[in-house]
Amino acid sequence: LINFESNKGLPDARNAGVERVTGRYLVHLDSDDFWLDSQTLEILYSTANLEQSEVLRFNGFNYENGELGSPIVPLFPAVNVELATTPQLWVFRSVFLYFFDTSFLKTHRLSFDESINIGEDAIFLSKALPKAASISSISNLFYAYRRHEHSMMGNHWDIADFVEEQKASEIVVANLKDVPAVAKNYIIYRYKEYWVVKLLPRIVKEIGIDTRDSVYEMYRATLEANKQVLQPRSRVGTKFSISRWLLIHGHFRLLDKFILGSNGLDRLPYLNPAYYLFIAIRVKRLITSFVRRAVNLVKNNSLLRRLVADFEYRSRKTSSQSFKNDEAIHEFDFCLSMTPKKRGVTAMLRVKNEEKNIVRSIKSILPYFDEILVIDNASTDRTRELLEAFVDEHCGQATIRIISYPFAIACCGAEHAKTSETSLHSLVYYYNWCLSQCRTSHVVKWDADMIVVGDGISKIRFRSFLRSFVSENHRDLGAFLVQTIYLDDSGGATTTADDIHTEVRCFPNEPDIHFKKGKDWEFLHHPRFRNITRTDCIFAYELKDTCEPEFDHWSAPSFTGWRKSLEYRNYQLVKARLHTPHRGFKPIPEEHLRL
Repeated sequence: LINFESNKGLPDARNAGVERVTGRYLVHLDSDDFWLDSQTLEILYSTANLEQSEVLRFNGFNYENGELGSPIVPLFPAVNVELATTPQLWVFRSVFLYFFDTSFLKTHRLSFDESINIGEDAIFLSKALPKAASISSISNLFYAYRRHEHSMMGNHWDIADFVEEQKASEIVVANLKDVPAVAKNYIIYRYKEYWVVKLLPRIVKEIGIDTRDSVYEMYRATLEANKQVLQPRSRVGTKFSISRWLLIHGHFRLLDKFILGSNGLDRLPYLNPAYYLFIAIRVKRLITSFVRRAVNLVKNNSLLRRLVADFEYRSRKTSSQSFKNDEAIHEFDFCLSMTPKKRGVTAMLRVKNEEKNIVRSIKSILPYFDEILVIDNASTDRTRELLEAFVDEHCGQATIRIISYPFAIACCGAEHAKTSETSLHSLVYYYNWCLSQCRTSHVVKWDADMIVVGDGISKIRFRSFLRSFVSENHRDLGAFLVQTIYLDDSGGATTTADDIHTEVRCFPNEPDIHFKKGKDWEFLHHPRFRNITRTDCIFAYELKDTCEPEFDHWSAPSFTGWRKSLEYRNYQLVKARLHTPHRGFKPIPEEHLRL
């Protein structure tokens, strides 16, 4: 307990606490807020420890009138990322949602600015986050942030508060000088969203006309200083552009009227021309919402979707697509064409050093596919030998072809991002080349660590699911559920209820359905309104052995997005033997893993 004889302000109090911290990590809790989960600190500690994060962000709810409302910040899972390359972290507020490594704070001598009480969170975070080499984020809603009308941000402001808020903003920009893209984004967001939507209306409502002009003069100077950043009109919007023009040219009384009208605050709105801009903005939002709902209606209504997809199919002009590689090795140039193909389904497996899984995976899918195509990417273990032995043993049961792709493939993540989409070393070029080798009318993208669920009902439904595409739904895409299973050091299988993912894996073998380059890996491109048949049944397990380096095909253990972040975290928990029931882990019945 630290006692001050007088109230020194929140930044001073936080600094006094940080100076006396003895734990490896620290987290702030404001005195009128509370945590929502009894395992909050345990989960934050184990996550930060396993990922060696210098900063770990979590989430919470706004809490008002005894009820939980919206999340405080957008939900965003990430593992070991940097601020400069992760726009989802460019939200400099709510320092109580950050779990800090104490040594990181002390090494960089990070503290709160005790001279400012408005915007102190943004100042501290804009100073700390650019220095962090490893930032993680989890979407757990652990924090309840109490909102009420008597809070610091809810109180009536005087001129000194507006001056202090502007000073805090300038400090934030200065703190972000080493990450110019982040600083530019902060300036644009501040003026486009916060300044024009919240600060200007607040000035008109809370400051008298005799002192208001001095605040306007201050803002005019800051706009002049940032005019290069705010130059593109399309980035800042009409409302801001008009406000800026009136302010810079000194038309302060016209600015007052424009603020009142454009925010719907005027007592006689119909006499204020700016009121009609307010109406126009509302109408634009309604139209945008209507268009979005109309598109979603088409996507979600199977009949409408089929009609639009049929129109797309009949009107398209793509009969083939040719692919040539940057290295000019013409032997590996190829073409995806509309030439008729044998009716059936090919399981397309891209493999490299999968000797532990490959036979089990192929044996599980053998009864379901007309062709199994295995593309070996220069394996250095016994993968090829085991494949050939399996083909010799089962040569009469299915068409199994083994071909080779001899070029090294870029790892997912940063290396993938730097590799040209048309290079032989690109994931995209590799996957499309594999696709060009498939001989049947339909293809299923299958991974070498996936097996069909051993449950009898699931097997029957999986067979029916595949057959439907060759018959009545031959133009449809197919997506089925895959559950990730983790094998611990004793061979036990476990998973969590939320570790289930789905993606389009079954698709017609047509040139306008192919792979393209995504942020961290490839994705399947297809016509927008093509009908997607989805199932509510788990057809496959994806096996992750915690005794094996499962993430070696990544440039670095750095991930964004729900699926890979969850997969990596569950893998680490099982490997560290922290997969306890209260974390949501449950064993998988042995019969479900039988072939």
